Amino acid sequence: MAETITRPSLTDHVVGALTRNITEGRLAPGTRLPTGQQLAEQYGVSLAVIREAISSLRAEGLIETRQGAGAFVAAPSANQPFRIQPVLSAGPDAARKIFELRMGAEISAAGLAAARGTRGQVAELRRAHQAMEAAIAAGGNGVEEDLQFHRGIAQATNNELFVKFFAFLGHHIRDSVLLSRPEGSKWEAEQVLAEHAAILKAIRDGDPNAAREAAEAHMDACLGRCAAK
Repeated sequence: MAETITRPSLTDHVVGALTRNITEGRLAPGTRLPTGQQLAEQYGVSLAVIREAISSLRAEGLIETRQGAGAFVAAPSANQPFRIQPVLSAGPDAARKIFELRMGAEISAAGLAAARGTRGQVAELRRAHQAMEAAIAAGGNGVEEDLQFHRGIAQATNNELFVKFFAFLGHHIRDSVLLSRPEGSKWEAEQVLAEHAAILKAIRDGDPNAAREAAEAHMDACLGRCAAK
């Protein structure tokens, strides 16, 4: 029978369950994890949630993936990995702290993307912004497209550490953004799109200062929207 997991924070629950299995010895180092489909059925979630959970566990050093072989429990490390859960519990205060953590990285990433982003990477950012516009125009919240936009900025820094950091924060960012765009209520869609458009323009123009300023304004506004919920 599937272990059905409910909102909020599907990914956190899967990460927590697998983390406990690993740290309490039920999954020994070197053990191959079930396939993504098997895990999805076990926890009653989508493959996307499982992929996010595996990405988070890999970033924490608890599992490793081997091309063509799957995911395996990693050998214990002498280094204590940085973890957000279970330090934070779900809710507005946790979302605020996530945004505060993101802020410095987002501002720096935007400036680096403006200075280093390739033509192709900027084109990907433009497509992500257009996809967000389309999703919102169709009545959606545009959260997945929003996340893709920010992943694109990380890629455009051409610094793999930014990519890894944003991958680690992935589902935490999703939860905090969802909190500021509750289903069935009005939220500042036009303002959100304009903030992203300003970041995109600065990166496209190759203006690091403007990109950092636009990213800071966006993150300040995100904090304000989150606090208002």
